[in-house]
Amino acid sequence: MKRLLRALFDRVARDQPGIIAVTFADGTEWSSRAGAPSVTIRFRTPSAERRTVLFGYVGFFQAWFDGEIELEGDRPVSTLMHMAYRSAYRYGANPLITLKRMMLERRDNNRDLATAKANARRHYGLPFDFFRMMLGEDCLYAEGLWEGNADTLEAAQRRRCEAICRKLHLAPGQRLVEVGSGWGEMALHAAARHGAEVVNYGLVPEQNAVMQARIDARGLGGRVTIVEKDHRALAEEKARYDAYVSVGVFEHAGLRQLPEWVAGIAEALKPGGIGLISTTAYMRQYPTEYLTIRHVFPGGHVPSLPRLLALLDQAGLHVVLVEELGWHYQRTAEAWLANFEARWEEIAALDPTRFTERFRRIWTYYLAGVIEGFRAGGSGLCLHHITFTKGRRQWPPGTAEAGG
Repeated sequence: MKRLLRALFDRVARDQPGIIAVTFADGTEWSSRAGAPSVTIRFRTPSAERRTVLFGYVGFFQAWFDGEIELEGDRPVSTLMHMAYRSAYRYGANPLITLKRMMLERRDNNRDLATAKANARRHYGLPFDFFRMMLGEDCLYAEGLWEGNADTLEAAQRRRCEAICRKLHLAPGQRLVEVGSGWGEMALHAAARHGAEVVNYGLVPEQNAVMQARIDARGLGGRVTIVEKDHRALAEEKARYDAYVSVGVFEHAGLRQLPEWVAGIAEALKPGGIGLISTTAYMRQYPTEYLTIRHVFPGGHVPSLPRLLALLDQAGLHVVLVEELGWHYQRTAEAWLANFEARWEEIAALDPTRFTERFRRIWTYYLAGVIEGFRAGGSGLCLHHITFTKGRRQWPPGTAEAGG
């Protein structure tokens, strides 16, 4: 067992500037080479060693979540991921993990409103103060648009809201539908700054309550309306909206619901209407990462860009602009992880039974994985703004420039 583990960690550390040190469950030690370790891995149980050998990184991090492994060093999870992506280590699809993923996707399939709502609440129904501490006061849970090293998370996020409104060419009195409320800042920006009349599809009651309080506080009750519906209800609103937007929620449709989601957009937009989807995506179709859909985003699926573009085309939605903004999401996630780490004691105090050490480890893994996935040399994860129209239309000049 130890020989196999040494071989695995040697592949991760080979030709890397970092050094991995390992203490095995029987107390024996190994290091990838001489020097101060970048990461120290301490196996507390033989079970953790077996899980790592059998299931690679999935077994390793699952054992870490369970407290059977301890990691030491400066951001050891990020360091290990960074080394692994740039190393000779390659995770081979394990048949048992593949089967478990298939069973998980079947169980959490967003096949109906009740299941989709339950899945959304498992993530977004966490206390608002937790998200506020991690994401910042505006609580915008997607990519910011960064300018310069002195930029702030708040400025980057507000710049993204403005850029999207400009891509949609919003004008006073136009009707905008947003699928996925977050906590309302995108819709409020569109209404207050651009005069749009916004209908927001929000599945999560906890988010909707925060959003409604913000609507009331800003006097936008006649301009922003929340409805507790999911994307499927769009098909019932024939040619009602001038514009459509979803930011960071298309990934929650699920693998089998993507065609239905896109068809609903086409039904709801007026002829010539403009829409924008902001979504993480890959250039090829991959299974969504197992630990993420098991522990963080039940029912989720990261789509492939080519498939999404084909679905838009089939629905009569003409793509006019695709931008890749992965670097911006990477930097945004770095700010979230820094906030999460800096304010962990405050977060844990919100509800010690919910915000446990296990929770901290799972979310550290999730945030570090987002950062390393977007980083050059990572998993190839991208973030796309996809702007489209219902049917071809005379496109306003300066579109790319307006997008920022």
